[in-house]
This record gives sequence, structure tokens and C-alpha cells, in this order.
Amino acid sequence: MVAPPLATASLEPDPVAALGALPTRAGVGQILGPDGKNLVIGRAANLRRWAAGHLGQGRPVPKGRRPRTDLRPVATEVRWATTTSAFHQRLVYERLMAGYVKPEARRDLKPPAYVHLDTGERFPRLSVRGADAGPRHLYGPFRDRRAATRAVDALHKLVPLRPCDFTFEPTVDLALGLGCIYAQVRTCAAPCLVRVSEADYRDLAGRAQALLARPEGRPPETASWAPPWVAAVEGGRGLVIERGREGLELYPVRQGAVLEEAGVRVEEGRLEQAVESLRWPEVETPRDDRRWLSSWLHAPRRTGVYLVVDEGEGARGLAQRIAGVTGVVT
Repeated sequence: MVAPPLATASLEPDPVAALGALPTRAGVGQILGPDGKNLVIGRAANLRRWAAGHLGQGRPVPKGRRPRTDLRPVATEVRWATTTSAFHQRLVYERLMAGYVKPEARRDLKPPAYVHLDTGERFPRLSVRGADAGPRHLYGPFRDRRAATRAVDALHKLVPLRPCDFTFEPTVDLALGLGCIYAQVRTCAAPCLVRVSEADYRDLAGRAQALLARPEGRPPETASWAPPWVAAVEGGRGLVIERGREGLELYPVRQGAVLEEAGVRVEEGRLEQAVESLRWPEVETPRDDRRWLSSWLHAPRRTGVYLVVDEGEGARGLAQRIAGVTGVVT
């Protein structure tokens, strides 16, 4: 389900006549000015009405509200693409916007945050990283740094990993450890004071990693700080499930990138067959959709569902999970 190409209508010489070419369906619209300069891009429930509103042909604005800027003096062309679902519309919008504004420069996209835990370190610790960090040893996404910090605090209560960032050589009389409040109140396993062996401490880090890496099996109390989409970013696979106008739509996600070219539409009664055809291929052109995908995940009125998919999960098991959250017959 690749984003459709944009249809085009010239606004010269008569913008009003050109509006008749636009469909009344939901989609993504764009109005261009001289030399193809972008004037506005928007998601619309009704493309014709959306364009008319920007070209001085919209409904009267209620008293006290500022009317939209009339773009007729500078607009030369309108482009659009119809979409089949709310997620499809968001996907087409983001692909179009990416050609004009970098995600990190957009004020409407709040950068997500991640929890970092490298169990390969000698004494692993939890920390919070931003959206610009590489995917290695990251778990998330969380709405923001505050949410990720809350997750770290909650994990420290479940698994007594060290909160400090010091480098030390363990010894029972280490001044650094004897003066540490966390070691004194026993909320840290205190590997610096040899209260736990390095192997046992690494096992503690593995417990924390298991809580972060997979939604399944988490204790119920973790739901307050670990949403069901929190998982390992590196190599992580996910699936967006959206009910569209033409049936159920499945969009694979790999390492924070939406793979719309590998998406499938489910025919009635053929969910398991559709799931068997799903693939999470490497993309030729690197893309990072983590910012807008996190925004979509945290949207209060989101209609689609996101599932974390294990690499070894079979088609039948995944189809059953999809049926469980959508009610579609396999």
C-alpha cells in the first residue's frame, strides 16, 4: 500500500472551476504557488472543501474567529491524493511533508524519548536518551523524557540496578559506595561494595531488559509506565493495524520505519493468508519515522492498533492476535 501519486489541477485561469476536479473524499491536499513553491499541506476529511477554504470559497467564518488566508492571488496549482484510512492519510501526509520540512525542525512533532540499557557493559545501568540516539540498546518509544524518566524510576523499584554513572573497581570498603544513599537504603544492589557478584548483577540487568524488550509477560502494574508498544528499537518489528474503507490494512514497521511498500490489505475471511504474506524487508533508502509514529501512537483519538511482533512469531499466532484486537474472522 504505497502512498498514491498526487493528482494535479491548475488553478489558472479559474480557481473555482478547478475546485470541481477535486473529490469530496478524505485525503491529503497541497496548494502550490509560483515556481512550484509550497504554500500549504493539509489532511482533509473533504478535499474539495479543504481547498475551497484556502481559496476564498469556504463557508463563512463564525463571528469572532479569524478567517483563513485567501491564497487565490498567489496559488497556481492544487495537488491531492485520496486515502483509505486515518493511518493511510497520516502516512501520505508525512511522506509529502518530509520533502519540505525535516522532522526535527517541525514544531508539531515532539521528539520521543527512549530508555537505554546495554547489558554488555560491565555494570549496566538505565538512562534516558533522545530521539537522535542510535537504535542500539534503546527501548521505547516514550512520549517524552519525563515519561522515560518515570519508566526508569519504576524499573529501579522492580530491579535494583545502580542509578549512578560512576566507574569503579568493586571493593567492600569503597568510599564511593559507603557514602551512597542508594546503597545505604538498599535500593541499589551495590555491586561497587560487592554485595552482589558481577554475574548476579548482570542477571538483574537481564530482568530489566526483559521487562523493556517485550510487552507480553509484563506484570500488570507496569502498564502505568510501559505502554504496549514499548519494545526494543534495534531490529524491532511492529505492525500497524487500521480498519480502512476497503478493509483491514496492515503496515509493517521495522526499527522505527513504516514499510508501506510491504503493507497488505486483508480480504474478508483471509486474515491468516494476508499475515503469511507480510514481510519486514530492509529498506534501500534509510528512513526514520520515529517522531511522527510516536505522535500517532500517543494520539488520544487514534483508531489504529499497534502490535509488537516477535521475529519468530508464526502467522497463525499473529493472525489470532490481530483478530483479538479487531474482531476480524481469521
